[in-house]
Amino acid sequence: MQTKTYFANNVPSALEVARQELGADALLVTSRPTPAHARHFGKVEVTFAWDPSASNPSVRKQAALAPRSVPRNPARPSGNTQAPGAPRPSEMDEIRQQLSALTFALGCTPGEGNRVPAEETTIAERLTSAGLRSDTAREIALAAAEAGGDHRTAAINELARRIPASPFEEMKSGENRTLAFFGPPGRGKTTSLVKLAVGYGLARRIPVRIYSVGAHCVGGEQQLARYAAILGAPFHACESVENLNLALNGDPWRGLVLIDTPGFSPSSQGDLNEMGRFFASRQEVEKHLVLRADARTADTLHMISRFAELKPSRLLFTGMDEATTAGSLVDALMGVGIAATFLGTGPQIPDDLEEADAMRLARSVWAAGTSETSNAAVMAPPAKYARAAA
Repeated sequence: MQTKTYFANNVPSALEVARQELGADALLVTSRPTPAHARHFGKVEVTFAWDPSASNPSVRKQAALAPRSVPRNPARPSGNTQAPGAPRPSEMDEIRQQLSALTFALGCTPGEGNRVPAEETTIAERLTSAGLRSDTAREIALAAAEAGGDHRTAAINELARRIPASPFEEMKSGENRTLAFFGPPGRGKTTSLVKLAVGYGLARRIPVRIYSVGAHCVGGEQQLARYAAILGAPFHACESVENLNLALNGDPWRGLVLIDTPGFSPSSQGDLNEMGRFFASRQEVEKHLVLRADARTADTLHMISRFAELKPSRLLFTGMDEATTAGSLVDALMGVGIAATFLGTGPQIPDDLEEADAMRLARSVWAAGTSETSNAAVMAPPAKYARAAA
């Protein structure tokens, strides 16, 4: 038994070529995304096992004309019927097990050849319908199938394992922590800041101080000042990052410091560079990039790349209640590897701010991949949609 590797854009294409060249008995052993340095050869790297003793021209011609399928229950070789050079029964069984796991992940069964059915219950198609990119969904499906056991549990566990989420660490008495919120205009930075001030500061008897920096939209600074007055939290508006830097140096605060920034549009590159220099000089600041949960994966990744200069340490997604699925934000989180800490689930202050939980998000993505669960139930506040996805 020998092995041969092919590069192709998808597994069915590689399977068709392998059976033409190696014969109908060629067994698919492994499949994985092509490494970056060889990506120009194809998207996937697929390895097949085959028996050279069965590869003479007449056999090859018959194999090419035969139906391209794998028997559902192939007979195990025994006694003297085993061909010279063929693998021992235990080796063949292992190859068949690997093939079974792979075909299950791809949504087909032995005997279906290179046809992938359109059943909505397959792992890869279910994750794709929930908003994940097809290559990401396929990787998770393969890993879940290899894990064995219940496919639903395996897929959810594999998905949760890949989602970067970091809970908010409980503050201790006398501790100082500074969080800054930035991002494009209209993403809910100010509202998220106020929710956090109440729910994770004042409600836990942690002193809160609020700063704003730069030129906000009309009424934005006044709105934040009114919120601070209602909360009884000290508020200071800084015209520039230099003034903010002086304020932070001259007034050490034991408690939670929250910094609100103006929305940065593509034309605000100069302000963005200035903010980047400020963050570089204040390594203690936790930098939260605020984005919308209902944006497409490509749009979210574009925004993250636009703010890469600020080196965000956390991602905060608002509008969870307006998104039809959490798949896009989960896909973006896995793509960039930056952890999410908070999710905005509605307009209510402070209730509609939840900590991101990888398992809860994984369950909601799985639930969103079927019509059995409505979008409203899936994208309810996490404490609710966790039960809907169970």
